[in-house]
This record gives sequence, structure tokens and C-alpha cells, in this order.
Amino acid sequence: MRTLSFLMLLLMGFACMPTNHAQTPSALHIPNPGSPERAAILDSARASIDEEIGRTVQFVVERLAIQGEWAFLYAHMQASDGGPVDYARTSMAEAAEAGFVSQVYAGLLEKEDGEWVVRAQAIGPTDMAWQPWAADYGAPEALFKLD
Repeated sequence: MRTLSFLMLLLMGFACMPTNHAQTPSALHIPNPGSPERAAILDSARASIDEEIGRTVQFVVERLAIQGEWAFLYAHMQASDGGPVDYARTSMAEAAEAGFVSQVYAGLLEKEDGEWVVRAQAIGPTDMAWQPWAADYGAPEALFKLD
């Protein structure tokens, strides 16, 4: 009987031990084209671009990866007619004229209260502007691996 009591106490002790689920990394996944999750991320990034430079864009997605509450989008931007984004009359016009702006977009988004929020973005970068984002924002490094 004492052995049974000891085992019961031991099991109860394990059941009451704290767990730390926050440290368990979630798997990286790629949302399917047409999925609501993918659409929400792309819509948030588009709205942020429109707010910053006053242009509505379409994306040709090269990479969209999600891990936990973080998403990384790397895409080529197009104007709504499928042509290149026109930076004329934007805050980037002078740099674009000098050839210092690309048609690339990189964005780091975080899911907050069910909404995808842009935490960092690079519109038209000519280098790997997203390289410090994992360290700067605490996002998983695996998100940023481009093939």
C-alpha cells in the first residue's frame, strides 16, 4: 500500500510540474495559394506599401513562410496592369531614377489579435535589407532562408 501511495504522489508531482510551451518551436509552413491565411498576409503587406508610397501593387511571390506568429514575404512587385511599379512622384522617385530601387519587396509580419501586422518592410531593396530582422525582432531565422 505504501508503494502505491508513493507512486500516486510521484505521478501527481509530475502532473503539477510547470510546462513551458512558449519555448517549443512551431513548424515552418508555406500557406497554399488562395488560402485565407496567405490572402490576409498579402493584403496587409499591400496596404503597408500603399500607405508608404501611394502605390497599389500585385505580388509575384517567391517565398511566403510562416512560423508561429511570424511570417516573411519575399516577392516581386508589379503594378495592377502587370508592369513594373512606377516610383515617379513617390518618396522613392529620386532613388529609383538613379537605379537604387528594385521591384522587390520583403516584409516581416507578426500575427497580433488575429491580424497580420507589418513589423518591418523593405520596398525596392537592392540588398538583403531583411538580414538583421531575426535578431532585431526575435523572429525565427528559418523564415528568411531563400532558396
